[in-house]
Amino acid sequence: MTETQGIHEGLVDGQGRGPEQLAAIVDPDRTLTAEQAAIVGAGLGPALVVAGAGSGKTETLSLRILYLLDNAKTLFGRDLSPDEILCLTFTRKAAAEISERASARITSVFGQDPNRPDVTVATYNGYAAELAAEHGLRVAVDPGATILTNASLWQLADSVVQSWDRAVETEAAVSTVTVALARLAAQARDHRVAPSELRRWAAEALAFMTGLPKKQGDGAPGTFTQDLERYVGKLRTLVSMADLVEEFDARKRAGSFLDFSDQVDVAVRLSHIGYVQQSERARFAAVLLDEFQDTSPPQLDLFAHMFGASHPVMAVGDPNQAIYGFRGASADALRQFVARFGGEGVARHTLSVSWRNEASVLSAANAAVVPLAVGSIVGVPLRSRGEELGRPEPSRAAPGVVASRHVTLEDEALAVVDFIKARRRELRHRPSAPVTAAILCRRRAQYGALVDALAAAGVDYEVVGLGGLLDVPEVADLLALLQVAHDPSRGDAAMRLLTGERVCLGPRDLAALYDRAEQLAGSREEREGNPSVVDALASLPARGWASPAGRSLTPEASRRLGALAAVIDSVRRHTYLTLPELVMFAERAWGLDIEAASARPDGRARRAVDAFADATRSFAAGARHATLGAFLSWLDAAREEENGLDAPVREPDPAAVQLLTVHGAKGLEWDVVAVPGLNDGQFPKVGVPSARTPHYTDSGWLDGVGNVPFELRLDRDQLPHWAFRDSRDHKELAASVGEFREASGMYRLDEERRLFYVALTRARSHVLLSGSWFGTGVKPFAPSPYVTGLVDSGDLDVGVWEDCPEDGAPAAAMVEPRPWPRPATAAQEARRAFAERVRLATATLPSDGWDENLPLAREVAVMLAERASRSQNAGDVLLPAHLSTSALVAMRRDRESFARQLRRPVPVEPTAAAHTGSALHAWIEARFGHVPLWEDEDAQDDEATVLDALKETFLASEWAARTPSHVEADVELPVGGVTIRSRIDAVFAPGAGLDRVTVVDWKSGRPPSDPEERQAREVQLAMYRLAWAAREGLSIDEVDAAFYYVGADATVRPERLLGREEIEALISG
Repeated sequence: MTETQGIHEGLVDGQGRGPEQLAAIVDPDRTLTAEQAAIVGAGLGPALVVAGAGSGKTETLSLRILYLLDNAKTLFGRDLSPDEILCLTFTRKAAAEISERASARITSVFGQDPNRPDVTVATYNGYAAELAAEHGLRVAVDPGATILTNASLWQLADSVVQSWDRAVETEAAVSTVTVALARLAAQARDHRVAPSELRRWAAEALAFMTGLPKKQGDGAPGTFTQDLERYVGKLRTLVSMADLVEEFDARKRAGSFLDFSDQVDVAVRLSHIGYVQQSERARFAAVLLDEFQDTSPPQLDLFAHMFGASHPVMAVGDPNQAIYGFRGASADALRQFVARFGGEGVARHTLSVSWRNEASVLSAANAAVVPLAVGSIVGVPLRSRGEELGRPEPSRAAPGVVASRHVTLEDEALAVVDFIKARRRELRHRPSAPVTAAILCRRRAQYGALVDALAAAGVDYEVVGLGGLLDVPEVADLLALLQVAHDPSRGDAAMRLLTGERVCLGPRDLAALYDRAEQLAGSREEREGNPSVVDALASLPARGWASPAGRSLTPEASRRLGALAAVIDSVRRHTYLTLPELVMFAERAWGLDIEAASARPDGRARRAVDAFADATRSFAAGARHATLGAFLSWLDAAREEENGLDAPVREPDPAAVQLLTVHGAKGLEWDVVAVPGLNDGQFPKVGVPSARTPHYTDSGWLDGVGNVPFELRLDRDQLPHWAFRDSRDHKELAASVGEFREASGMYRLDEERRLFYVALTRARSHVLLSGSWFGTGVKPFAPSPYVTGLVDSGDLDVGVWEDCPEDGAPAAAMVEPRPWPRPATAAQEARRAFAERVRLATATLPSDGWDENLPLAREVAVMLAERASRSQNAGDVLLPAHLSTSALVAMRRDRESFARQLRRPVPVEPTAAAHTGSALHAWIEARFGHVPLWEDEDAQDDEATVLDALKETFLASEWAARTPSHVEADVELPVGGVTIRSRIDAVFAPGAGLDRVTVVDWKSGRPPSDPEERQAREVQLAMYRLAWAAREGLSIDEVDAAFYYVGADATVRPERLLGREEIEALISG
């Protein structure tokens, strides 16, 4: 043991070095800034760090951890173990990054120690969940309660709405009410508003307003105008929604369910208990709170009570990046931290050097947030790396920040693509590659024109996030097929299939098909609903049929419709499959797997379909009843909700232009960024000034179906106030609404300005800020005030800035006529060219023709010989472009069976063991913060007993005490001409008893005794090891691999695993 290693098990023997000394050990070529040194070496009193975008807060936090450990004797009077430092952040990705960084820095400074635990790094929700599980009984909460995922939470809300037998005072769709119910219940829980209090407040406010006279002096209540009724009606809706929340909460209690807001509420209640406070303070000597600007009032309350002003707590955040108000975050969180943790006694620090953005980007970003500086907790503009180090900025041929204005959406989309292509060409000559680029949108509705422009220009792109993914053509086709198979009334989905590339019916055939639907539906008097083209597909007319209007289907249309009907029927007959299996079956049945591989060789379509499959698996893992109908309803809600229900999708491809929302871009960065749609009323998304209301407006909590009134929220003092109680008649009530909407408009304008700042600061070197005079309507948009402000201040360059067309020039006049039938797409041309080559090749082949007189016995003999030939050559099968690691295992186990299954997939009925294994995997993932816990209500008692025993075994194992750096990690690696897809259960960094990076696969059973089966399974670990080493740039010897068989409590590390060449040989046969 060296001097720098711990002298006690798990403890670090600190040497009392300063911030600069520790930084020099980590990186000899780097010098800390004065700001960084002050933060790293700060005392133990409560401290607030305002860290600007790209200012290196993760590295600073890791150095702060080193300093606390190395100076523990002086600071705490004793040595510390790393796990005595608690660091919380918001996302699992950020937590993994901090954990990895801290672990690497600790090893570099203090050396290897297999007994030394990791720093305790978790998400805010994960910490609350741990408190609820450990101490829940102290506040009468079952620690074994089922945690509802987003999917299962939505399902519960949907079941409440669907079974509700009372009127709900709203015209909103059922799916909208479902999403609003889940949101309102969480808001009420966060702000400690009981459903009864919510109902009472809304009823009393409603009674006051409805009792007002139209004008003072009238003896009776008056009738509201249509405008005023729109806002008063929100109170009627709120009374109904409070009843729904009450039922929703009752069902959660009856089922022993908790959601994330419940866990935070439980944690807050526990933080008031003296024993829990003492326990947590003794457990964690110091606390670091990352991204604190995104915390909610209950979370602030939790840490203020749990640790308080007397404990070493450091909060890090950026008030200019507080963009998650719609999720309950308080924009005033940093100021409230100061107030709750000691006021003027709280030390204040800044990180004002952006190591990411070049000076031109920072100049625009600093100017954009000048209006937010009034009353800000700390107002220090960001400086660039060059300015801090005294170096010149990089020389660029093109300006860093450019604004442009175009006539139409299509013009703007083309300009965005041209900008990205030009800037990537300019940057491509730098040493590092590839040049990354992104298009950041305020709304997902903007994606359509941009996707068309990218595809037309041949630019590889990727839509990130579930909401936008649903509009990618291949995914939209797959979704439409599933919708039609599930619900014959989905004529909208059927029309997508009928007019898409595969069927591509012309207008006359479409009209004939609708005539057939009307014929099947019967007379108008007898019909129930509209005619269904899906029903017409299921009952196509015989040849020679003509409708009463004289229309008939062409032979080619009949052939294509027959093929489509067969696919729909096949999908319906396979709904017994699990949801992920059904989606995969539908993809193959419609030929989308072949389409994605052949017609779009750039891999874009394949990535989109794979991401949709990932979202399917995520829903199935988290939902209580993962049926096709539930999944489709959930997707409908995800499409409608701009900010809600997004599901995780796979890591984006850095070589592709990524298309995502600004909210989704938080925490990410690219070389080149385009921000389109910068039009007043769209970004900022707020009511624009008009002759009637000469100021920006917003409805605040009155927007949508159900929100907790600002007056009832814990952060009410920072929110606009609706002074309706001062009204004496309808005129004054209307005036109070106007004043509230104006105050809410200014508040929303600040929220959107912060979002604009986040978009700007995602770019390292180049940003385009664009807009268009016309969208899809005839009324022109004014430019965004954020852009015009920067133009006026001279903080950007103005590129193309087209004038608005003269008044009276409607957007409709700009519509480009499209021919019918439509010209063939590139995908169709590729298929036709391939088909023509096949036709020419087969035309020269000899053929015996078909002998009509062939005896039946000879015909049967020929068919049997053909079947035998197929059986004998089962291994000669063309492998697909992608294979899973499980497929490699199957190939190693029995190549012939693998080939037959590949040719004609046969679903395997899940066994009880497989069911238990899936449940165990979900539970382990939940423990490590990846997928929240779920329970299958259909599980049999004996299965539940087996699962409980497996959980107990895992909790007592060596793996339960470790924290993985990655959970359910998706990795792709080309091997032997095939891309192998791996999903690794867990990856552990060195430390805590592991001498190397270790990939682990959980198994619920016992190690196989058969040597052949053992060798087959080891292919899985071999591939995991190879893929992870390639992803992280490690040699294969730096990565270890193990199975943990929970059923036997046995960790198995094969003595020898296959290398790349041996895996290539396995694939090639």
